Amino acid sequence: MKKYTLLFLLISVFSFAQDSINKIVEKQIEQIEIVTKKKLIERKIDRLVFNVENSISATGGDALDALKVTPGIRVLNDKISMIGKSGMIVMVDDKVIKLSGDDLISFLKTIPSDNIKSIEVITVPPSKYEAQGNSGIINIKLNKVKQNSWNSSVRSTYTQTTYPAGTIGGSFNYNKDKISIESDLGYTNGSIAPSYNTTFFYPNQIWREVNTNRNYYDLVRGKLGVNYRFSDKFNIGVQYMSSNNKKRNLENDHSTITDNISNSIDSLIVNKAENRIRNRFNTVDFYSVYKLDTLGRKISANFNYLKFKDTQDRIFSSNNLLANNVVIPNSYYSANNISKQDIENYSANVDVDFPTKFADFTFGGKVSFTKNKTDLALYNLSSGSSIYDAAQSNRFVYKENTEALYFSASKKLSEKWETQLGLRFETTQTEGNSISLDRINKNNYSKLFPTFYLTYTPDENNIFSINYSRRLNRPNFEDLNPFRIYNNKYQYSEGNPFLQPSYSHNMELSYTLKNNWTSKLYYSKITDGSGGIILIDPVNNNLQANIILNYLNSQIIGLSESYTLNLKKWFQSYNSFDVYYSNSKSTVPYINSNVDGFNYNLTTNNTFSLNKEKTVLFGLNYSYNFKGVSGVDRISAYSQLDVSLKFLFLNKNLSLAIIGNDILKSSIITQTSITNNYQIIYKNYEDIRFLRLSLVYKFGNKDIKSTQIEGSNEEEKNRLKK
Repeated sequence: MKKYTLLFLLISVFSFAQDSINKIVEKQIEQIEIVTKKKLIERKIDRLVFNVENSISATGGDALDALKVTPGIRVLNDKISMIGKSGMIVMVDDKVIKLSGDDLISFLKTIPSDNIKSIEVITVPPSKYEAQGNSGIINIKLNKVKQNSWNSSVRSTYTQTTYPAGTIGGSFNYNKDKISIESDLGYTNGSIAPSYNTTFFYPNQIWREVNTNRNYYDLVRGKLGVNYRFSDKFNIGVQYMSSNNKKRNLENDHSTITDNISNSIDSLIVNKAENRIRNRFNTVDFYSVYKLDTLGRKISANFNYLKFKDTQDRIFSSNNLLANNVVIPNSYYSANNISKQDIENYSANVDVDFPTKFADFTFGGKVSFTKNKTDLALYNLSSGSSIYDAAQSNRFVYKENTEALYFSASKKLSEKWETQLGLRFETTQTEGNSISLDRINKNNYSKLFPTFYLTYTPDENNIFSINYSRRLNRPNFEDLNPFRIYNNKYQYSEGNPFLQPSYSHNMELSYTLKNNWTSKLYYSKITDGSGGIILIDPVNNNLQANIILNYLNSQIIGLSESYTLNLKKWFQSYNSFDVYYSNSKSTVPYINSNVDGFNYNLTTNNTFSLNKEKTVLFGLNYSYNFKGVSGVDRISAYSQLDVSLKFLFLNKNLSLAIIGNDILKSSIITQTSITNNYQIIYKNYEDIRFLRLSLVYKFGNKDIKSTQIEGSNEEEKNRLKK
C-alpha cells in the first residue's frame, strides 16, 4: 500500500514542476491547437466506434477492461463475444493477433487502456479482412502522435479488488518532419481472487465443488515504433511490442459429496494446487506505404513476426476424507504437471487501393504460417519422490498455413445509393503431430467468403443499409492437442485433433436517424460450432472429462436499438436494448438436443460534465442481462453498475480518475448444463468489483511549427488531419 501511495506523490510533484517548465517552453514555440471533441460512441456504415480516450470507465486499466465497457461486447469468464453472436477475432491497428483462448486474454492484459484511441466493433467485415471470426472483428486502434509535435506522459494506478494491485508507466512520442517515434513502458503487480462453484447432480449423490483462488501477476510490457517518410509518396516503419508476465496461481478446491437419500455428507475431497506461469510475448511488424498518385491510389505492404511462449509448472495434491474429516487410507494423490508452449507466426500481406471514375477497387493477398509446439510432462509425487510418468506425458506439434486473395469494389450509384461487393478466397493446410501417441492428422480446405453492402441515403438525416457476409471460426490451438491433462484425479481435459472450423452466414438490416438513433435487425446461422463439454463416467468414480467437439448448429435472429443523447454539452448518454431469439441443436446424443429461448440486454453509459470548464466529469454505467440461453446451456440474469469521477487539472494535462466497478457485486453468473442426463450448475465470479485510482500527467508540445511549412511534407500533414 505504501509503495503505491508513494508513486502517486512522486507523479504529483513531478507534474507541477513540469508544468512550470512547459510554460517557459511554450513562450518560445508557436502552437496552433485545434480542439475537437469526439463523441463517446460513433456509428459508421460497417462498424461501431467506441472512443476509449473519452471514456472515464476505461481509465487506468488494460485492453480487456476497455472491452468490458465497449457497447455491444460481452466479456464472460474471460471469453470475448458480441451480444447475440459468438466467435470473433481481435486486431490491433488492423493487424490480426494470432492468439486465442487464454493466450489472447493474456496478451490483451498487456495493453494499457490509456494507450487506446478507439475500439472498432465490425459486425460484418469487408473482404479485405480475414474470414476468421464467426461474429466479426474487434479492431483496437492505438494512439498516434500528431504531425510536427512531441508529447510524453507518466501514469500510475492503484486498484483494490479483494487484494491490491498497482501499475506505473510512461510514454514518449515524437513526430517531426520525416521521422516519428512512439514508445511506451509499463509495469503491473498485484493479485485477484476469483471463485468458481460447481454442483454436479448424480442419481445417488450431489457433488458441490467450491474453488477459491488467489492469482498473482507481475507484468512488464513495452512498445517501440519508428516511421520514416522518404518522400511525399513513400514511407516505411517498424514496430516492436513485448511483454513478460510472471503469474502464480494458488488453488483451493473443496468438494462435498452428499447422499441423496439420507441428505447427509458422505465424504469430502480436498484439492490444493500451485501453478507458476510465465507468458512471454514478442511481435515485430515491418510496414511500408507507397502512394501511386494524388487520387488515393496506393500500395501497402506488411510483414509480421509473432512469438508467444508459455511455461507452466503446476503441483497439485488430492485427499479423500470421511464426513468427520478423517483421511481415507490410500486416497492421497499428488503430481507435478509441467507444460511448455511455443507459438510462432509469420505473416505478410499486400493491399492495393485503386480508385477510378467507375468505382473504387481494393485487392490484395496474404500468407500466414503458424507453428505451435507443446510439451507436456507429468511427474507422480504421491510416494514422496518425483517419478516421471511417460504415459501421461506428450509432445504435440501443430502447423497451420493459410493463403488468401481478395477483391472488392465500391461504387456510388447515385447521390442516394451506394454499394460494395467483395469476395475473399482462403485456402488452409493444417497438420497436428502427437509425437508420444504417434498420431498425425492432416486437414486441407479451401473456401470462398463473399460480402455485400447496400446503402440508401434519402437525405442527411436518414440512412438505410443491408449487408451480408460468410465467415468461419477455426479451433483454438490448445483445443487440437489430443492428450489428457489432469487437474486432479477426478477431472481431466482432452483436446481433439479432428476438430473442423465452423461456418456462419451473417445478415444485417439497419436504419439510422440523425446519426443518433440506430435500429438493426440481424440474423446469424452457424454450422459445426465447437466447444468444451463435460462427459461423466458414473462407473469410474464419476470421472469428469472436459472434451472439445464439433457439436453445435445454431440460429440467431435479433433486434438491436441504440440511441445517443447529447444534452446542452453537459450530458452525453449512450443507451441500447438488444433482444434476440436463439435456437441451438446438439449433434451428439449426450448433450441437450435442442435448446431455444429469448435473450435481453439493456445498457446505458452516461457522462456528466459537472462544471462549465468540463474539468469535473461523472460517469454512470449500468447493464442488465436477463436470464436466457447460451448455446445449449441456460444462464441466469446478471447485472453490473459502474460509477466514476474524473478531475482535470493544470490546463487538463493532469487527470485523476476514481472508478468503482461492479459496485453491487451483481455480475455473478449462474450457468446450467445437462450432459449424460446429469445436471451441472456453474456459479462463477471473476473478482471484478474494484475501486481504482488513476493518475495521468501529459506534457509536451501539442504542436510545433515545422521548418517546412510549404515543403515536401505538406501532403502528409493534410492526409493526417483527415
